[in-house]
Amino acid sequence: MIITKKIIITDTNIITDLNNADVLEEFINLDNVYISDMLKSDEINFKTGNVKLISKFKVISVTPKELLEVSNLSIVEKKLSAYDLLNYVIARDNDFILAIGDNRLKNYSESNGVRVIRTLKIIKLMKEYNVITCEKAVNACILLSKCPNTRIPKKDIDDIINEFKNKVTS
Repeated sequence: MIITKKIIITDTNIITDLNNADVLEEFINLDNVYISDMLKSDEINFKTGNVKLISKFKVISVTPKELLEVSNLSIVEKKLSAYDLLNYVIARDNDFILAIGDNRLKNYSESNGVRVIRTLKIIKLMKEYNVITCEKAVNACILLSKCPNTRIPKKDIDDIINEFKNKVTS
């Protein structure tokens, strides 16, 4: 997976994690990162992160056809929110990658052929593609590990910190 493939942000967990890791601005500035118009207007607020920064996301608009499909899917997929389903449909129809923190949506998307990317993978890819330095990547992970609100297991964060540090010393 490459960081230059079109990515759509689907939930506020990713935005909040990247904001807490102090790499959200670098992520938003990538040419291929989008947020759905509905998510941006309905779910983004000061609790998500820096609203002024978040307002810089490129926006993809939802089509009436996609809204109708989401309505039909929501009858069957009761465990997923309308926003989850909407962004799944947008990603599927446009061959986008979903950037998500939600395990249910991750499992659903992957089982239906949509690629998924998570917070630590985003940080890792930004480092690999020189969007951020190795030092910034390590600091981002350290900030995440200190954040009481992240859902990312501490062991996963520690593993990627060690991986980054090992590459520096090799």
